[in-house]
Amino acid sequence: MGTQDPILNPRMLRGTVKSSRAWHGPDLKDEDFVVKLDSDCMAELENVLAEQRRAPVPTLILEPKHFPLSSCAKVMEGVRQRLDQGLGFVILDRLPVDRWKQQEVVDIYWLLGSLIEQPVAQEWSGKMIYDVRYEGQGYTADTRTALTPEGLDMHNDSSMGEAPANYISLLCLQTAQNGGKSSLSSAYAAHNHFVAEHPELVDRLYQPFYRDKQEYQPAGAERTNWYPIFSVDNDNLRIRFNSRVIRRGYQKTSQILDNAGAQAVEIMNNFLIDPAHRHDFWMERGQIQILNNRSIVHGRTPYVDFEEPEKRRHLIRLWLRAGDRRQFRG
Repeated sequence: MGTQDPILNPRMLRGTVKSSRAWHGPDLKDEDFVVKLDSDCMAELENVLAEQRRAPVPTLILEPKHFPLSSCAKVMEGVRQRLDQGLGFVILDRLPVDRWKQQEVVDIYWLLGSLIEQPVAQEWSGKMIYDVRYEGQGYTADTRTALTPEGLDMHNDSSMGEAPANYISLLCLQTAQNGGKSSLSSAYAAHNHFVAEHPELVDRLYQPFYRDKQEYQPAGAERTNWYPIFSVDNDNLRIRFNSRVIRRGYQKTSQILDNAGAQAVEIMNNFLIDPAHRHDFWMERGQIQILNNRSIVHGRTPYVDFEEPEKRRHLIRLWLRAGDRRQFRG
């Protein structure tokens, strides 16, 4: 008996998912996702900084196993459970950005993220710690939108990538003068919507779509690739979505997106951006947003920044992914 073609016969979730992972934004309360750093964990982090001040080492080689972090490890294990089995995101509240030096904040942030999974490169060049910040430079349609003040469509990070991060983490150092509100939506809720309201399109979501690979790939890389929006990974739903990347993928290949595919992308995007389903919030200085990049889709409104460079909106992003190499391609 031959094996099934995974493209023609992909594994699929059948029926609706009845769990906290299929949430709708208006139903959520702060206590559902805000995790406080308790006093025992903060004391451990202060001890880490004392050691770094006595004998500093570069951020990229800091590992939790080199420090006594049992209380923080317990906090982050609870965070991991929320990411995998709960809503799929948390707000970690918070690091004392006014009391610690910026480099110290980054060191601690790196260690906390490493307690979930190891940080990995976020582009082909190997950059591990990514400053999400607009410096006033010009940009094109190929520029990572996160590095501009434009709004971000609802998406997964590296939805076109060979090895997207399992988890995305964002530390807020500075907020914008106006705008820059964050939004999250649940892939499980979107899946339930298609099963209930558009069952004829569910199969199409599990079939591949062309995607633009964008500018942070190696020289000579193919300009597009080919992934489904939904897939099943260890019996869990996985989403790879970015309507802009899909549209540009078809433009660059001169292919025409089929009617079912076009309907599925439009309905998916409309669902994810609908206030009836998404959760909107403002990140505050010192807070850390952590989300499951396999089941949570995120976006951001446009913003207006301060003129003074030191006041400009500044987030620091980590991609966390265990199980393979730490390079961009995995």
